Amino acid sequence: MKKYLSLTAILCLIAIFVTAQDNNKVSAKKSSIELYGFIRSEFYYDSYKGINAAQDNFYLFPSYKGLDAEGKHINQQGIGGFTAMATRFGFNITGPEILGAKTSANFETDFSGIVSEYPEVLRLRKAYVKLDWEKSSLLIGQTWHPLWNGSGAFFPQVGGLNTGSPYNPFNRSPQIDFDYKLGAKTSLSLTALYEQQYCSAGFYDVPNTNSKNLAKRNAGIPELVAGLYFNDNGMSLGIAGQFNAIKPIDVTEGAAGKFQSDELNTSYAVMSYAGYKKDKWFFLVKEMVGQNLSNMLMIGGYGVKTYDERTGGMTYSNYTTSSTFVNVVYGTQNQLGLFAGLTTNFGTKDALYNFDGAAKTKGLMPTMKQAWRIAPHYAYNYKNLRFVAEYEIDSADYGTGTFDFSDGLYDDTVNATNHRILFMLTYNF
Repeated sequence: MKKYLSLTAILCLIAIFVTAQDNNKVSAKKSSIELYGFIRSEFYYDSYKGINAAQDNFYLFPSYKGLDAEGKHINQQGIGGFTAMATRFGFNITGPEILGAKTSANFETDFSGIVSEYPEVLRLRKAYVKLDWEKSSLLIGQTWHPLWNGSGAFFPQVGGLNTGSPYNPFNRSPQIDFDYKLGAKTSLSLTALYEQQYCSAGFYDVPNTNSKNLAKRNAGIPELVAGLYFNDNGMSLGIAGQFNAIKPIDVTEGAAGKFQSDELNTSYAVMSYAGYKKDKWFFLVKEMVGQNLSNMLMIGGYGVKTYDERTGGMTYSNYTTSSTFVNVVYGTQNQLGLFAGLTTNFGTKDALYNFDGAAKTKGLMPTMKQAWRIAPHYAYNYKNLRFVAEYEIDSADYGTGTFDFSDGLYDDTVNATNHRILFMLTYNF
């Protein structure tokens, strides 16, 4: 059934595109629609099973599951696959002037919908409307998070679908973004966002309900990001700050019964980057320090700090993490590139509550101590074709031994390392 729904959706989109093209022949000055996208096929092989998405295609880091009876890592097993689910297409739309602004819109989708069960299902990637004035612009809809690419095309240039995750924040969200040009080279960006596909974790367990983004929806407060950017002759510098608030649970239960909970968990983050893109060179270095960044596919999260046995009420303490990466690419038709990233977990600011010898935490590997990646790649570009061969080493230090409630981390670590080989072919249109 889902395959038929996907096929129907594609046919409808093609019909809309063809109709729009016919209409443009009559009234070309009013609007235009441009189809774009690519067909992408890739083969990958991993030496260690990982935390991933898109049926192993989107690899984050090795998944440590303990040792077997002979002392071998249970997940240190080879796994590979071949897929075309990253194929995507979209429409760039330009329209008439409105309120003195140039108008445009974008819609983009791919075939990575319900990646664990039905990877052929269409998924909404981007859908927004944009108004451009001489010194400002307003974007309303879903697109990349402002911490993902700063002020333009400054995001990791690699072969893998993970695009630098979990070292670069990875997130697309519904948002309202306002940009203002402070000068010829400097701009200010203010963004308010909610969560849709990439969500903060909560303690919700609501049957027959899409509870994935309940922690953000129940908070009511949008995520806020403010950024300052400088661009000149291929060089880009940026710094941004983020504030977020979630409600991990809305109803608690203790010895005295059930109670409404209004407790929010607030968090902060700071991002800075320096990039250069000109001629044959691409260079990007980026640093991010923040709390509870799991909605960006970055390690960390939060834990329960206090617990009221009478009401079941809880307060929270965030894990603070940092992430740094360097990405260099040289060439045009023949390209050589290198990505190197490191992320570190500093633990929670406050001691966590002891629930009979265990802590309650949420997030993406909140007790992982550290992870790093080194990934060189070669790319060959010819007309519409792009071929990439990439070798990626991913290493992660998982917490083991005695749990320290004072900072939410373990007193020892065990290392898991994966070696990935990737071959990718893309036809752009």
